[in-house]
Amino acid sequence: MQEKCHYKLFKAGKNWCTMMITLVAVATGVSLASTNVHADVATQTAPTTTLTSSPQNGQVNAGNNNSNSGDQVKDNSSEKNNQQTNADYKTPVNAGYIDSVTADTDNANTIDVSGWHATNQYKTGMDHYLIALNGDNNQELYRGKVETVSRPDVQKVYPKAPISENGGFKASIPVDRLNNASSVRFVSRYTNDANGEINGGADFWYPTIQTKAGYLDNFKVNGNNIEVSGWHADDQSVNKPNHFLILFDKTKNKEITRQAVKTLSSSDVARNGYNEIVNADHSRFSANFTITPAMLGDKLTIVSRYSSDAKNGEGNRSDYWFNNSLKLGKDKNAGYLDQFRIDNKSNKVIVSGWNANDQSTILTNHYLILFDKTANHEVARQAVKTLASADVAQNGFADVNNADQARFTTSFDITPAMVGHQFVLVSRYTDDATYGEGNHSDYWYNQAVDVYTNQAGYLDQFHVNGANKQVVVSGWHAADASALLKNHYLILFDKTANREVARENVKVTASADVAQNGYGNIQNAGQSRYSTTFDITPAMVGHQFVLVSRYTDDAKNGEGDHIDYWYNNNVNLNNNQAWLDHFTQNGTTISASGWHADDASMIDSHHFIILWDLSKGREIARKEVTNVASPDINNVYGNILGANNARFTVDFNIDGQYAHDAMQLVSRYSNADNGEGNYSQVWLTNQYLNLYQNPSWMYQINYSQIQPSGPVGHNIGPGYEGIKTQLVKDRIGTGYQHNTYTTADAYRVMSVQRAHGLPATGWVDYNTWVALGLPADQWTSIDSYIAPLGAGAGASRQDHIEAMIRQAYQYMGKPWLAGCSSSPAYGVDCSGLVMQALYAGGINPTSCSSIYHGFPGNEWNSRNLFADPHFMNVSYNDRQRGDLVFYYQPGTHTIWHVAIYLGNNQVIESWPPRVMVQPIVNGQRNVIAGIRRVFA
Repeated sequence: MQEKCHYKLFKAGKNWCTMMITLVAVATGVSLASTNVHADVATQTAPTTTLTSSPQNGQVNAGNNNSNSGDQVKDNSSEKNNQQTNADYKTPVNAGYIDSVTADTDNANTIDVSGWHATNQYKTGMDHYLIALNGDNNQELYRGKVETVSRPDVQKVYPKAPISENGGFKASIPVDRLNNASSVRFVSRYTNDANGEINGGADFWYPTIQTKAGYLDNFKVNGNNIEVSGWHADDQSVNKPNHFLILFDKTKNKEITRQAVKTLSSSDVARNGYNEIVNADHSRFSANFTITPAMLGDKLTIVSRYSSDAKNGEGNRSDYWFNNSLKLGKDKNAGYLDQFRIDNKSNKVIVSGWNANDQSTILTNHYLILFDKTANHEVARQAVKTLASADVAQNGFADVNNADQARFTTSFDITPAMVGHQFVLVSRYTDDATYGEGNHSDYWYNQAVDVYTNQAGYLDQFHVNGANKQVVVSGWHAADASALLKNHYLILFDKTANREVARENVKVTASADVAQNGYGNIQNAGQSRYSTTFDITPAMVGHQFVLVSRYTDDAKNGEGDHIDYWYNNNVNLNNNQAWLDHFTQNGTTISASGWHADDASMIDSHHFIILWDLSKGREIARKEVTNVASPDINNVYGNILGANNARFTVDFNIDGQYAHDAMQLVSRYSNADNGEGNYSQVWLTNQYLNLYQNPSWMYQINYSQIQPSGPVGHNIGPGYEGIKTQLVKDRIGTGYQHNTYTTADAYRVMSVQRAHGLPATGWVDYNTWVALGLPADQWTSIDSYIAPLGAGAGASRQDHIEAMIRQAYQYMGKPWLAGCSSSPAYGVDCSGLVMQALYAGGINPTSCSSIYHGFPGNEWNSRNLFADPHFMNVSYNDRQRGDLVFYYQPGTHTIWHVAIYLGNNQVIESWPPRVMVQPIVNGQRNVIAGIRRVFA
């Protein structure tokens, strides 16, 4: 015989403690006690209440449930009720209690309810119904007649009520009729209507009873799983013993998957307010759902189901929808490196950080990849487990699926091939556990680390020892890479031919001074010195060289993995220096001695001295000479090959027809025995024979290009004149005024400077010049212009005069501009014109210069030229072509103008408004102060 089991949902008996479960407050006409209640104590009565006055939704009748549902029990309306004899119909009474609600598991299909209902509204013959409502919305779930139970304890409390002793009842409700409700509310009704509708009598509403409850302790992503744990207590588990968990996609509004789960012990649930639900002490569950790609980006929830269908979880069922939602990320990918550094002691790259990636839920294998940015390829990868990272989830990344399991730490061995390169880290989630390929999602960190790129070096010596034909090298090279690259090489590199010419394996020696003077942070700073020499070969002559210091893992050849340090120092093997100690003539015999040191002498072994006739413009003799020792020259020019053996002497016997011609010597080293072939030569310019020259007290004629005198690229401020000043004034709109930079000009320039973010000084520097829109190259080219020589060595006095006048004519028609003396592309003033003409003739006056001519106080350089003692003072009547003519300002003895005499009482001059040819005297400048001769 099967044992009959009762699972108590509410404590029954005379002493009924208030339930710990959630009670919904009774609506109008319902008596509730907030403390312990005894049935022998009268409860407060309430006005008669019908179901139509329910505060939720009016009528109890909810469609399907009615008195004809087959739920009626024994009809006791005809029983004699002795209580009616002394009934009091005037004193309001309407009270009741539910004593117990139990599950009858005999057939596992009913809920048994017992209680009582006393009221003064009862009339003999009325039917007694029990109605079950959905506690959430008052929809009727069940109604049926009750079985009357004698309750003398109630009659003692309500002796005058027409129905009290016979107000006790019991009823059995099929579990399935509860219609998956999470709470139930019972209503006791006395009525004259055979179907249980309202017709006289009274209703009594009992407190709401919770029939199911649940809570999720855990609903989260862990790796590629969704972890779920919690509990679901449900009265309907009585006849629906199969427990399923359903993962439901709220975004797509459909079930994703379900699984059958076992319910586990849950005494804590029963102890904490849910002991009246039938399986409260056995309602816990846990499960894992595998995340699929289709789930990413969607919002999910959990449904707990008790079902009569053990196989599929369908059939009769009771569901509990949890309020919790879990949004699976899809595209979020974040990361940070806490460490990405080189550990010199262990020769490792140390890595730690985190990478939270939504895709990690489906790409469950984590790899770290070390990527070489320099070589643009991967060098290493490791499978690395992710670690707990609650701090990541708590600090702004909780919406990323694996934010609480995203940390990592590892290290990579440094190999020689990595030295000198820059690396970045890539964190990868992939579905390929073996190789880290397949489908994957990468995170590239911005941080970069340089592997052993820290290095420094200095050359103490890098020069040529010409006597020994060697390049001498000494210095130091400290490099972190030396920890792995143990072999040290020095490489001599030919910059001219763009190739290496020699290398040597050179050991490094102690260098405590290097470590002590700012380089102690480099690994081998205390052992980084070296010295060596390279032999010079003929193929190196004429080329330029640099030194490369290399640490390498290749001991044999110095190749393999390596790191190089290129020094900035240069060595040149194209040096050529010479000097004439004396150059004399005795009749038709010309003698000379001097020295010529030339790197080319190593390959061009024949030394010739060539006698050049400047007057005829051709060679008239050559002789091969034998050099002799020159230790004095080697002391000064020891960096030139052959400087230790560079002296020569030579004699020429010439034909009488050349005896009075101007002569110059050429020293030539040639690879041919006749002095032709390949050769390197120098024109000896420090001495000439029979060359036209001014007397020593006058300016000496230059036979090489005159160089600028003064600061090329100077700034412009108030008081300056010159071409640059005029161009600036044209840009700021004051060029029509006198060619002087004024304070007003400075204020205009300051506005330009402010507009371009430059210091507002009012002075024009290079940056301001460019900001004004003026060509950058003019900043220096205007200053550096010096007229080219118009007469070379061997030229006559007249040649120099004509060169001077030809240059002056280059300016014809150009505007007169105060303080200007530059190229013929611009205007010029009187003394500026004369200066450029003098330069073309080979004269470089020290009393003035074309650059300083535009500086404040130099406008009147004509006065400097007039007072210059290096020009010959001649009388007006002795004036000749090429002389300088100076003028007084009328009525004074102040020099105010200079011109160049052309002959025939004509001068070329710069006089407002332009450069022109004028009579030597005219109405504007008719007082001549004097004549100065340039060439004697």
